[in-house]
Amino acid sequence: MRSHLREQGSSIVLRTLMLEALAENSPDLAEADMLVAVGTRAMDTTLNINKPTLNILVPRQNYEFARSRTRRDASGFSAIYLDQPWARQFRLIKQLLPGRNSVGILLGSGSVERIKPLQQTAREQKLVLDIQQVANQDEIIPALKRLLAKSKVLLALPDPLIFNSNTAQSILLTSYRVQTPLIAYSNAYVKAGALAAVYSTPAQIGQQTAETLIHIFQTRNVQLPPPQHPKYFSVSVNYSVGQSLGVGLQEEATILEHIKAGAERE
Repeated sequence: MRSHLREQGSSIVLRTLMLEALAENSPDLAEADMLVAVGTRAMDTTLNINKPTLNILVPRQNYEFARSRTRRDASGFSAIYLDQPWARQFRLIKQLLPGRNSVGILLGSGSVERIKPLQQTAREQKLVLDIQQVANQDEIIPALKRLLAKSKVLLALPDPLIFNSNTAQSILLTSYRVQTPLIAYSNAYVKAGALAAVYSTPAQIGQQTAETLIHIFQTRNVQLPPPQHPKYFSVSVNYSVGQSLGVGLQEEATILEHIKAGAERE
């Protein structure tokens, strides 16, 4: 973020504030025109601070829950999500696994409002979704096995109940045993055994954040833009997993260009 601001010749000054300083209403906080909160913990700390706040690297579900706990609307409390647009993830599936049109998704019970938009986006991409909801972690593996019995691909979405340090390895192993590819949302999951992921690096989110800040201060518009998905993104592929699953995979750069081209055509 800082490097991109310097490259653009911006006079915007960024100061790093510790979370403890925010709680204590430090002088630096009083002088700030706005805040950029990095991650969910920082976002939660800013809920009761009356400053325009742009939250970055936060899952959409966490941001929406935080919004429900603050009196500010999106013009004063906005976000650049960690989540990729669903259409982008579906394009990755279609590019990597043509013909595998049945996609399974696990969601926590707090994500019920995401089901209809997910299904609509999948229909636009000519994919069929099987969505299983769970209320607690004990239900994850049984629900996963029901999904894997019918779905040709498993798509992971950022959901703190489903994918966390306690559950991720079990989900990866269970899907791998039945030879069902798992498409993830981070490079870390690809390294751990997912077939592929479309994701945004911190540097890419930082670039988008810098561009947003420059626009705000150049236009002198104190209102933040609406919450948005990442503009810049990368693709990561686990070729060893692809070989084990019998899936031929293109180069990451080629896959990335196909996804971008698909979005432009639509």
